[in-house]
Amino acid sequence: MEFGKLHSVDGVNWDLPSDDPLASVYLEKFKTSSSAKFYIGTPAWGHKEWIGKIYPEKTKAADFLSYYSRNFNTIELNTSHYRIPTAEQTQKWLAQVGTDFVFCPKLYQGISHSEQGMLDKKLLAEWFEFLKNLGTHRGPCFAQFPPHFDYSKKSLLFYFLQQWTDDFELALEFRHPSWFQNGCVLPALTKYLQSRGIGLVITDVAGRRDVLHVSISAPFTMLRFIGNDLHLSDRQRSQDWAVRLSSWSQQGLQKVFFLVHEPDDILAPEMAQIVIQQLNEEADAQLNPLQWCAATLV
Repeated sequence: MEFGKLHSVDGVNWDLPSDDPLASVYLEKFKTSSSAKFYIGTPAWGHKEWIGKIYPEKTKAADFLSYYSRNFNTIELNTSHYRIPTAEQTQKWLAQVGTDFVFCPKLYQGISHSEQGMLDKKLLAEWFEFLKNLGTHRGPCFAQFPPHFDYSKKSLLFYFLQQWTDDFELALEFRHPSWFQNGCVLPALTKYLQSRGIGLVITDVAGRRDVLHVSISAPFTMLRFIGNDLHLSDRQRSQDWAVRLSSWSQQGLQKVFFLVHEPDDILAPEMAQIVIQQLNEEADAQLNPLQWCAATLV
């Protein structure tokens, strides 16, 4: 079973935790008259099921990214989790996207899922070279640690973070319960990450409410919203997040990356359209609606 997936989501408590007190103190130093910049995307662009939705009929797979970037301004780049993209591949991607589009690459699993990989400076240097190649199209990358990566691995984590250059934005996604308490990431870790501006990925998924947190440790936040085939709860959950993100924006948060997931991502465009409307209404996100090829919007 996929991480946090349930056969039925009826009866799940979807309430968001109360704000982390550490977050409001931290955000105060970034507070300006401007609201946060909002980015919205999905985990992939290569879905033929989106032809006739946001991809025109007869769109070739080679053109999917181009049409994707006309609708979304970011993507959770999962390809990089399985292999570090070459400079040639990266340039092909960059040639297909607009000037404001940014990639949020998932850290190569050879680093994040391997103790030896987290110690490997040469491998990390290869990853940094890929990030350099993204240039102005580089958003925060994120390290998704495996479920068995628990608090006992803290020394390994801090060694890895000490090797990370502050030239590149980074967010961490933890999945083991030992990193969380009372709806927040451990205070000592949060304070250290705040000192570095390293973010914490928020994962909102039905079957693992224990990993849902509201800690902020960077001027940006990254929310991975895992929907359930447009279940009625999806719309209410995203509405709650729109309200919360609006509040954080007013407190000083500078950037929001809202990454929409649905099962197999077939209905991700429909969910994203709902999120865009809610963020525009609640947080003045100023996001453009998706460009639909047919009047089939939920």
